[in-house]
Amino acid sequence: MKRLSQIVLATLMLALVAANVKAQDDITDQDMKDYAIILMAQKSITDKISPYVNGLIEKQDGIDGNRYAALDAAAKGDVAKLPADATDFEKQFYQTIQTQVDKRKKAASAVVSNLARYSLGGKKYNAMKKAYKSDADVKAKVDGFMAGLAM
Repeated sequence: MKRLSQIVLATLMLALVAANVKAQDDITDQDMKDYAIILMAQKSITDKISPYVNGLIEKQDGIDGNRYAALDAAAKGDVAKLPADATDFEKQFYQTIQTQVDKRKKAASAVVSNLARYSLGGKKYNAMKKAYKSDADVKAKVDGFMAGLAM
């Protein structure tokens, strides 16, 4: 009976491994290209946030990049966490900037969500996201597609 249990357990383990390999095999080059496009679209939006914020800071009298960086390090996006020495002007300016940053982050998220839903589908997108994080070969291929798109 013990031997039979070991055989059944070994068979189940083999089946699980085979299912995992099959799931990886279901990811095609086209899926990786689509995932690369999604990442590039997200990057296109989020990469413009920092220069945008820097431009707003440069145009604003009464605050410089160093002060804004100190405020942001303390608050981490939450106006309520600004240090006690922050002036009302700094609080208002920080809130205005964070509102704009949040809008851009939400836009990037919406783009990713729509592209994922309508290009790959939810299940395939999640499988690609997982494979991108855990499989070096998939990551290398997706990164290669992204490099090709960036040219």
